[in-house]
This record gives sequence, C-alpha cells and structure tokens, in this order.
Amino acid sequence: MIPAKAGIQRGGDAPNAEHLPMTRKLHFNQSTKYPFVLDKVLYAGQDFRWQPRQYNLRSGMLSGWHSGVLAGNLIHIRQIDNVLEYKSHSDCDLDDVLRCYFRLDVDVDEIYDEISCRDDKIKMLAKQHPWLRVLRQPDPWECMVAYICSPRSNVPSIRGMVETIAWTLGNPIELDGDVRFSFPSWKTVFRANVEPLEELRLGLDRHSRIFAAADRIHNCQLNLPILRGGDVPYAEAIKQLEECVGIKDKISNCIALFALDKTEAFPVDSRVWEAIEGYFSGGKRPYSDRVVVKWAQDRFGEYAGYANQFLYMG
Repeated sequence: MIPAKAGIQRGGDAPNAEHLPMTRKLHFNQSTKYPFVLDKVLYAGQDFRWQPRQYNLRSGMLSGWHSGVLAGNLIHIRQIDNVLEYKSHSDCDLDDVLRCYFRLDVDVDEIYDEISCRDDKIKMLAKQHPWLRVLRQPDPWECMVAYICSPRSNVPSIRGMVETIAWTLGNPIELDGDVRFSFPSWKTVFRANVEPLEELRLGLDRHSRIFAAADRIHNCQLNLPILRGGDVPYAEAIKQLEECVGIKDKISNCIALFALDKTEAFPVDSRVWEAIEGYFSGGKRPYSDRVVVKWAQDRFGEYAGYANQFLYMG
C-alpha cells in the first residue's frame, strides 16, 4: 500500500451529514444474453485505477463498492441489477462520463453476435465471458502512461506503478475516508522534468519514455484529443503514437483501443498469440505484429478490438 503524503489523513471523523456526497443512480439497458457485470469489468486488465472499496464490518464481507479515479474524480461505485450506484468526491453528476466509459450506449448483442458468427473460438469465448466490455477511458494521457509501464509487467505491477506516479505528482482527493490521488497531467510531468520519475525506479527506462511522451505533446508533435476524434483513422493514430520512444505495436494498439476509440485496434501479447497461433502456418508468430493485426482486422473488421479482448481472456 502506498503511504499517504504528509498532512493527509486516512479515515478520521465522519464529515457533517449535510456535506455527504449524494449517491446517484445510473440506469442502463441490461443485455440478457451478454449481461454487464461491474465486478468483473473493472478488473479485466484494461484500466488500473480500481480496487475493492472495503469490507462491511458487520458481515465481514466485501461491501460491493469499488474505488477508482476516473476523469479526475474519486468515485465509489457498485452495481445492483441494471443500476450503477455511485458517488464522487466532487459530488457531480457523472452519468455521461460513466456511460461513455463503460460503453453503455453500445449494442453489445449485435457486436458479439456478429464476431461470433465469424469465428468459432470467439463464439465459445463469448459464451464463457458474456460480461466482457471494452472500456473507453476518458484520459488518453493516463492510458498512454499506464501502457508505457506495461512491458514485462503483470496487472498488479502496472497498477502499482500507476498509483505511485499519481501519489508522487498528483493531488490528493478524499471520499468517505478513502484517500486517493489524481493522475498528473502531461503538463505536470513536463514541468516537473524527468527527475521525480527517475526516483521512482520504474525500471526499463520507463521514466524517460514517459517524459519523452510529455515532451512531444508540449512541442505539439502529438495531440491525443485529436487522435481520439473520428476524423483520424486508425493507421494514422498508430503512426503518430509509435513516433514516441518505446511505443511499438502492442502498446500503440492498447492506447488506440482503450482511449482513442479505435475499436479495430488489436494488441498482440503472448496470451492473444497463444489463442490464435493455430490460424498461422506452423503456429509461428510473424516477425511483425502488423501481420497479425491485419489478419484480425480482415476477419473481424471494426470490431477486432472486441474479439481481441475475448482472446485475451482465453
């Protein structure tokens, strides 16, 4: 666990009742064939800021609430049937943010039925993991940094690095005694320079690659919000991402899929390759992952990213 910064207290006296954040309810259309399951979606290895909130002291069981930092907000959230109950430290209406993040406006029945018809393995995996969703992360910069940290790391390690960066350069935010830290913007990272990141000992030269990405944005060589727009095609977004030091096929496709709304993106890691190696002659991985990406896009079209996540889950 990352310790609190000086002057930040965890827990403490309960705030005055009149200042308690409102618990809001977001209703959504629940699929009967591919139901949304918050407890699984949050920990599917796409976003790294979520953790179970706490235990219920009376029952000794998990409360069902989850704590996460999303779009600068500390959020506590849980699911009851087709309702997401949530509250935030800012006490704002975040319905639109959450609908976008979870893609609650997307017809998953149509998408999953279509890709299932194109591939028997996907059909089987969709039955095993009907809850699976592709998140649409609100901050491409945070997503970019997280995946710069991902090589040779598992999900807990990535989560630890992201939380450490937030604790070091972000700002404290508190909700019901839960203290977390906002993720630092690229401007904050650039102004701080590379030394604070270097002191975190992230390994694999990650500190310099994160700073180099911030430097490219500062010098107008990379504009993540524009890449997220529908006017920039997948290939161009990938090209611009890979002009950053240390960002290659897998990382660029992760950023494109989870933060730039390019649902045809297809990150290839060892788990995905193991799931599809039988489709390639002799089960030999091509020298370039671009060959695999093209195969996936030819097979699944604009929904290659959804197929990718089923293959990742295995």
